[in-house]
Amino acid sequence: MKKRLTFLLFLFSKIIWSQDLETRIESVENGLTFPVTNAPDKELIRTSLIERLEEDNIHGASVAVVYKGKLDWSRAYGVTEADGDIPVTTQTLFQCASIGKVITAFAVMNLVEAGKVDLDEDVNNKLQRWKINENEITKTEKVTLRHLLSHTSGLTDDYGFLGYDPSDEIPTLLQILNNDAVANTKKRLDVKTTPGKTERYSGGGYLIIQLLIEDVSGQTFADYVKQHIFEPLEMNHTTYNNEPDKNIEVIISAGHHSNGKSLKKKKYNVYPEKAATGPWTTAEDLAKLILGIQDALTGKPNAICNQQMAQELLKVQLNNKGLGVNLKGIEKPQAFWHAGQNLGYTALLYGLVEKGEGAVILLNTDGGERLMQEFITSVALQYDWPVMKAYQSIEIPKELQLDLAGKYISADQAYVLWIEIKNDVLVLRSSNSKKAYPLYRIRDTDYTFKDSQDYYRISFNFDNDSAILTYSQSIGKTIELQKAE
Repeated sequence: MKKRLTFLLFLFSKIIWSQDLETRIESVENGLTFPVTNAPDKELIRTSLIERLEEDNIHGASVAVVYKGKLDWSRAYGVTEADGDIPVTTQTLFQCASIGKVITAFAVMNLVEAGKVDLDEDVNNKLQRWKINENEITKTEKVTLRHLLSHTSGLTDDYGFLGYDPSDEIPTLLQILNNDAVANTKKRLDVKTTPGKTERYSGGGYLIIQLLIEDVSGQTFADYVKQHIFEPLEMNHTTYNNEPDKNIEVIISAGHHSNGKSLKKKKYNVYPEKAATGPWTTAEDLAKLILGIQDALTGKPNAICNQQMAQELLKVQLNNKGLGVNLKGIEKPQAFWHAGQNLGYTALLYGLVEKGEGAVILLNTDGGERLMQEFITSVALQYDWPVMKAYQSIEIPKELQLDLAGKYISADQAYVLWIEIKNDVLVLRSSNSKKAYPLYRIRDTDYTFKDSQDYYRISFNFDNDSAILTYSQSIGKTIELQKAE
């Protein structure tokens, strides 16, 4: 009897879970909205994923959502090619472009963890087949792996890669780094600004990391990443094969322009810049990457790197850059993310730092940036994330406005802010600016500026009838100011 009761309870819980799952999926699919801060009288506009795909002439999409440390669900939509009838499935491969930089970062940390490379040593010490050119800047400030991972190396290539037609001669990594005639790169990889001082996007820096991994490990980049990332995480549908539809006979989604038209005389471009522009993959496999990163952060055994290495990767370097990832949050990093765009494809990955949650969306278009953000916001709203949500702000009663209005000064008197009422609107003004910024109340004590909920937070609390204002700025400084008498 006891066993039968246990089985019935288990069956009942499975049915409830299934119902809850379908509710979550339906809510996300029909709740797309941009991450905005609306006025109290302006409702959020929500649309369905299917409608947005049709409106934007996007033929195919693949998505996956992580919840409670597991893959919660994945879905695929549309077809692999314009005017085609092959449906996109959760096993259809897409190019993920610069999301590959996240993979590269965690791959190279295996070498750091093993003591074969140091994050803060001159990378020229370990590079064997090619070196960063020395100049007046590098005499005193050497380029390190940390600099390359965080786009602070002083390289000014601004890569982006154009890709190659599959019928073209595909250059080797060294040919690209040397600006050989067969390569379509336009800028020489030279250090132009002091390493560590300025953030400037450098795909070329990740080509140096690709070479570093090969020189130190003695393996090809693709083999090394397969061994240390793809196989441990069971990312079984992910490959650096340039033409997987031809060479390993898997179903791929063809790329399309933002107007929905097919690429001319080809289905995709080839990108030999593997560390920077990433592999062919699926949303489910990238969800496994999110889970692998989160497992490493919590110190689980047999993770893709140890906890210390994972924490180092998600530490703010400069301008909300981690190592290989972008970071988002107010007082501290609350999410890691990366976007990707190749000819014909866009992709977006988000994972939470302190919860086993995240989401991935892959599109077979090079014009899906807004839709991808809308999808992530829909997930954030349904799963109550700390970032990427949209808000319909709360009315600020007149009495509360009067209580909050006044001059606020930090304890060291270095910072002064004014909270004022202008045309019945609560605004913030700093001591060095005449411009006033309207405040939007997104929770009882929390306020932000227009569409800045993930970047600025102003909180008010009362202590012995005196208001305390806490100003926080995008994983930067937090300042506490007290209302002057």
